[in-house]
Amino acid sequence: MATSSSVKPSQQSWIWWWFMLSSLLVTWDIGYCYLRPRSMPGGDLAWIWAPYAKYVTVDKIYGFEALETKNGFTNAQTTLNVVETFLNYLYCYLGAKHPLAVLVGFTSVVMTVSKTLLYWFQEYFCDYCAAGHNSLYDAFWFWMVPNVLWIVVPGYILYLFAQDLAGSLLVADRATRQLRNGKAQ
Repeated sequence: MATSSSVKPSQQSWIWWWFMLSSLLVTWDIGYCYLRPRSMPGGDLAWIWAPYAKYVTVDKIYGFEALETKNGFTNAQTTLNVVETFLNYLYCYLGAKHPLAVLVGFTSVVMTVSKTLLYWFQEYFCDYCAAGHNSLYDAFWFWMVPNVLWIVVPGYILYLFAQDLAGSLLVADRATRQLRNGKAQ
C-alpha cells in the first residue's frame, strides 16, 4: 500500500502555497479569457482585469485581434487551465500526506510546464506573431519574466514529485519481488 509523501514537510508547505496562490491567479485569468470581450479594455467587466489593459498590448493572443480573428489558442489553452487548476485545488484539498497527492500534483505540474512551453513554442514557430512587436523592456518584464515563472517553479516541483514517485515505485517493485520469491519457494 502506498504511504504518505516523502517530500520534506518544509517543501510541502511552500508547494501547497504555490498550488493555492497560482490557482487563484489562473482562475482570474480563466475568467478574463472566457469572458472576452466583456473582460477586455472598454468592456463592462474590464475593471476586474485592469492589469490586462497593459497585457493585451504586450501579448496579442490576449487582445482584440486574436478575438476578432477567432484565434482559438487562447481559449483552448484556457480550457486546459481549468483542468490544471482543478488538479491544483484537488492537491490542496487532499493534503500532502494523502497517498494520491503526489500523483495529482505531478500531473498538474506536468500540465503547467507543458502548456507554458507550448505557449513559447507557438510564439517561436509563428515568428513571434503575438509578442514580437514589443520593446526589449516590455518583452522581458511583461512577457518573458511572468512566463518563465510558470516553468521554473512548477519544474522544480515536478523534480521533487518525480523523485517521490520514483522512490515509491522502487519500494513497490521491491515488495512485489519479495512476495513473488516467497510464493515461489
